[in-house]
Amino acid sequence: MQRRTLLAAAGTGLAAALTGCIASAGNGADDADDDGNSTTDPTPDPTPTPEPVDAVSVATGERLTAVVGDGPASDDGRLKPHHVRLENPTDEPWTARIDVSRPLGPGHTETYELDRDATVNVSLRVPAEYELTVTDITSDAEATESVGPADFDCNRSWTAFSPGDGGVSVSGASTRMACGPHTVAADGAVTVALGDGTLPTEDTKPHGLAVVNPTDAAETVEFAYETPAGAVAFGGTYRLEPGARVGASLTEAREVTLRVARRNESGEETTEAVTVEKSQFDCNASNTTVSLTDDGGFEARTLSTLMFCGDADPKNESST
Repeated sequence: MQRRTLLAAAGTGLAAALTGCIASAGNGADDADDDGNSTTDPTPDPTPTPEPVDAVSVATGERLTAVVGDGPASDDGRLKPHHVRLENPTDEPWTARIDVSRPLGPGHTETYELDRDATVNVSLRVPAEYELTVTDITSDAEATESVGPADFDCNRSWTAFSPGDGGVSVSGASTRMACGPHTVAADGAVTVALGDGTLPTEDTKPHGLAVVNPTDAAETVEFAYETPAGAVAFGGTYRLEPGARVGASLTEAREVTLRVARRNESGEETTEAVTVEKSQFDCNASNTTVSLTDDGGFEARTLSTLMFCGDADPKNESST
């Protein structure tokens, strides 16, 4: 059930009717002032009609679910999504707007009218930084929370918003399993899409940006795909078995920096940072790979096909 209902403030018609009565009161439309001049009583402005709110109705006991992001978390996997919930435990309908924003790619913005015991669940699939804002339409009260990559592991976790004390109440919880780094199996791959798909032309192709382990031993890496403002669009700690790969397809022509770190047996950290510029998005298929090396370091390489893209030079770029 996802019917939409137009909600408007009650009493608007009554206010307009009362305004008409006040304007017509008296012996006539015009009264004389002390000098005998005719004047007109000022008519009060009618009460402004509020804009109707287009809302998705959620019936008693109903549960609606929306998904944000394309993998890698799944409800039955070792890496689980983080859930954002709207819950109405009261006896009165609750109308609320939810805005889930992320650094790269579409989030979720919608207004819901929840009956008693109704629930809306938004499943966040990509470990990243999110801003969650819920606004009570009636009172204009607002609550804001943040979610980060650390909130995504083997536990089921959620952030819940509900009406309370004339505002919006926030609560959260998680199961308590001990979780190690998410493991990508040998010769396996995890790939997510980052961006809103707004590439400059139909011929412009996404750019791939990945971390790969070509060594003979499993390695644990920490990585983050960051925007120029430092927001994490995808990140976490992963254990990469030999041949495993974790990466992203950048579907929006903008600057993104991949930061990777690994530690040796002594706990010493080695880091690498690779930035993809907007100029690297064109008609060529291209990708940047950060490979782990046997000596505990990294090797970064960017490859591209040879297509001539009009205002750009032909290229077969390979940089280390």
